[in-house]
Amino acid sequence: MTTTEIKALWRTLPLGEENDLQQLDAQIERRPETWKAVARFLQQADLDALPLGRNEIGAGAYANVSEYETKTANLFELHRQYIDVQVLASGSEWVYVAAKENALQPQGSFDEAGDCILYADATDVRRVAVSRESIQLFFPSDAHKPCMAVDGKPVPVRKICVKAPCSD
Repeated sequence: MTTTEIKALWRTLPLGEENDLQQLDAQIERRPETWKAVARFLQQADLDALPLGRNEIGAGAYANVSEYETKTANLFELHRQYIDVQVLASGSEWVYVAAKENALQPQGSFDEAGDCILYADATDVRRVAVSRESIQLFFPSDAHKPCMAVDGKPVPVRKICVKAPCSD
């Protein structure tokens, strides 16, 4: 499959309109096998039946499956090594997003093993919806606060967070 075909495959998925498709296309150019594997996984996996925890996808990617109740407060997070591809099998949530340079008040140092640093707040924040019909991608340039309750009303969700290796 060519990179052009992989990009076209991604355009058949229910991507949220807020996604940075230029960054996605650049990652597809650099790691086509990874992004083909992730797209196929999102197309073919039974999101309701995946076991909780880590599920290997291949080509360096994996999916973390979790169930929880959305929150009314949370921290922003940033990753360096992986891109988050988030979709919900059930429920809906908001994720607040800001450019990484707008993340404020680090809560400790970068956790290399967990590929994460947390921040208390951020400026110039926008809100995006994550659901079964709205897949969202969060690149290392995106500080994001996941798991947020829509309209402040916590609900149970089942989330699939695919971790795809990032290439500079």
